[in-house]
Amino acid sequence: MNLRRRIRYAVGEGTLFLAEIKEDKAVFYYPIGGDEDKALREIDEFCRQNGLIMQFRFLSGEQAEKIKSFFGKESRPDRDWADYLYSAAELKTLSGKKCHGHKNFVNRFSREYPDHKFLPYDVTMRPLAEEFAEKFYDEENKDSRIFKEEKRIFCRILSEYGETGQAGGVLTVGGKIVAITFGEVVGDTLYVHFEKALREYKGSYAMINYLFVNSFRTPFEYVNREEDVGDEGLRQAKLNLHPVRLIEKFFT
Repeated sequence: MNLRRRIRYAVGEGTLFLAEIKEDKAVFYYPIGGDEDKALREIDEFCRQNGLIMQFRFLSGEQAEKIKSFFGKESRPDRDWADYLYSAAELKTLSGKKCHGHKNFVNRFSREYPDHKFLPYDVTMRPLAEEFAEKFYDEENKDSRIFKEEKRIFCRILSEYGETGQAGGVLTVGGKIVAITFGEVVGDTLYVHFEKALREYKGSYAMINYLFVNSFRTPFEYVNREEDVGDEGLRQAKLNLHPVRLIEKFFT
């Protein structure tokens, strides 16, 4: 790894290493693929050779136990980064009492905007998507590092969409994008990586979520709507959808 750059990756013998170099620390993600024990030994050796304090982030519970047994490092869960896991069947049908509020928002949106359309995202939509992004982020106006980083990542998704392997969808009213989302199916789970909507269109969040999960032909059992990053409004919205469980992430 080149220490002159903060975020680095390396590939060796079928293993992907990801790390953020921060002054005297190397903050690693859990190695992916290859010989797990060998990869952990290589991480240890890398830190020793470069005089870096070794840390890990975004570990699963099983990975946290492995790090503890291998290095004696304790990990702790961070609630702000826990993923919200939902039943795909419930989000697709919105049946049952616990989905009642969400279904009301979907029905309200359908009544108030009868000309709405849900369309698969493609690169020809980029100008309209960028226009949407400017309006959304100007209106939200949150002064936080995470929010600014999110905007940067969204713009990058738009510019490199063809290379991401993700599926995207847009919700339009009168030909204007009022909500946009990106995600992918991995195994039995749909991961919703990005979902934004203009709040002036009441029910737009509920509607794009509902239409997106129903747009896939590939079957999946769960929907992972990822973390709330400590945003109280977002946390309440995710809890109101009644996740089947929270998936904790651990940090050393």
